[in-house]
Amino acid sequence: MGTEVVVVGAGFSGLAAALALARAGVRARVLEARDRVGGRVLTRWLADGTQLDLGAQWVGPTQDRVNGLLARYGIATFPSAAYGTSAVIFPDGGRHAGAPEDAGRVLDLLDTYAERVDPAAPWTGAEAAEWDRTTLAAWLRTAAPDPATARYLGRLLAGGLLAAGPDEISLLQMAFYLRSGGGSRALLAMAGGAQQDRIVGGPPVLAEALAAALGPDAVRLSAPVRAIGHDRGGVVVHTDTDRVEADAVVVALPPPLAGRIRYDPPLPALRDALTQRMPMGSAIKVHAVYPEPFWRADGRSGVAFCLAGPVTETVDNSMPGSPRGVLTAFSYGPEANALRRMSPQARQSSLLDALATVAGPAARRPEEFVEYDWSADEWTRGCFCAAPTLGSWCDYGPELRQPVGRVHWAGTETATRWAGYLDGAIEAGERAAAEILARPGG
Repeated sequence: MGTEVVVVGAGFSGLAAALALARAGVRARVLEARDRVGGRVLTRWLADGTQLDLGAQWVGPTQDRVNGLLARYGIATFPSAAYGTSAVIFPDGGRHAGAPEDAGRVLDLLDTYAERVDPAAPWTGAEAAEWDRTTLAAWLRTAAPDPATARYLGRLLAGGLLAAGPDEISLLQMAFYLRSGGGSRALLAMAGGAQQDRIVGGPPVLAEALAAALGPDAVRLSAPVRAIGHDRGGVVVHTDTDRVEADAVVVALPPPLAGRIRYDPPLPALRDALTQRMPMGSAIKVHAVYPEPFWRADGRSGVAFCLAGPVTETVDNSMPGSPRGVLTAFSYGPEANALRRMSPQARQSSLLDALATVAGPAARRPEEFVEYDWSADEWTRGCFCAAPTLGSWCDYGPELRQPVGRVHWAGTETATRWAGYLDGAIEAGERAAAEILARPGG
């Protein structure tokens, strides 16, 4: 029996699309460039069994699709570590328990903006054009009562949610992202929010379960797709070693990576322009591993937010039942780029100095230090996700999910709910599959 649909990419979106098609009786084949499934998730195990999630790692309430799949395949979760009091670290090294006093008021205002955005069509709102031309940084300068609060919120929102600088993100993109995730509280919180739980064994365990459910021959690894021919009769998908004919194709990649595939005929001008105007986020994630989570003895949680320096935020990623402590740090946007220009030794020293500001001098002496830069990953080129540049929602947003003939688009960037997250990736894959099934004769 031949292939009816080719799915490009074995991340969560591609696997979800293939599963939805398979359940409807459609034969789908998944082509994946990497030698593994899962896309932007990757877990590394230390010799003692310590789990280090190098990519996406959290799931939370209202993420119904990913939580439903975890339940279906019997995969457990455990709560993120929650000890002590989180802190905001000021440029002079001073500590403050919790956010600046007026930050909540500004977030509330931003949430009211988000409620006015249609997540399926952000470009349609009455304020869309103005918000799309306004950077988050510019808006914060007028909405926040002081520069410190504006800086805090800029790093928190643009960095912590989109791995970018606040002058790189439009107000419209920020409002869309908040609407997609259910508001700032849901997106930013640990307990009760998007960072509430982690997956036992890491997110790759779920990706592997999805791939296994497709059957032994459905996923082909180490098969990067280089070209897609498409016409009214069907599609022809080319890898380095093979060609696969099918009725339709789902490209389950971030838009900038989808744009690197050669299409024949070429993509319409507006769709191609979109792929050039949705760069990937820029983030470096590092894990410092210690004999014990020593910061807890001082009443510190390991959860901190820094107003200056190479690290924007830290979390306690220690495993329950393990004596070892794991302090995980994130660097975003311009700060991440500055770190990339350093030698490995200078970069590690800079990051450990930042961790010492958060957790104390002992943070400079980890037993192990593991960093991962998704921007250097050939088949990802950045994380957490791609986001439209200033003005691009209004100019090119309608092309984001619009099929081009028999070519359909998935990936978490195309989700309307929990965009940028595993849950959004699954939603997007299922939506692309539904489009194909709804085609005449589908």
